[in-house]
Amino acid sequence: MEHFEMVEKLRQKANISYEEAKNALEQTDWDLLDALVYLESQDKIKKEPADSFTTRKEKQEQPQEEDLRGVFTRVFSYIAELINKANNIHMDVSKQGKTAISIPLTVLILLLIFMFWWVLPIMVLGLFLGFRYSFRGHQMTGTVNKAMDKAAQTAEQIKSNIHTDPHHEE
Repeated sequence: MEHFEMVEKLRQKANISYEEAKNALEQTDWDLLDALVYLESQDKIKKEPADSFTTRKEKQEQPQEEDLRGVFTRVFSYIAELINKANNIHMDVSKQGKTAISIPLTVLILLLIFMFWWVLPIMVLGLFLGFRYSFRGHQMTGTVNKAMDKAAQTAEQIKSNIHTDPHHEE
């Protein structure tokens, strides 16, 4: 710590003038603790009465840090809650009424994010090979599964149209 910083720190702690703080530090070879003891022995430390008022501004950084910490805590809690809900929802892949695989929605989302160009074509191909997709779990409505059934029916119609196409050569 530089001498100026030490003088300022002592001046604030002892509630004395800059000159008094500098003199005390010089007398004690720039030892902050010894300077405080020296000032006490000289009765130079001024204490504010308990019922006094001051115009000094106190630092109020603590509440901002707590607010920022609170925001991060709420955001991470929300994310954790979403992940937990997604872990309780499963996508079932079945063929002829038998479940071939069941994966949590979190895994499906990660696969779609990181391997989109592999996962999506495989899922579409699966529809044409007779696989069906359905979701089950936390507050699932029938709307999503109805959409999955429509996609499967569309794939079946396309497949049957290809087989019954009169222009199709066998």
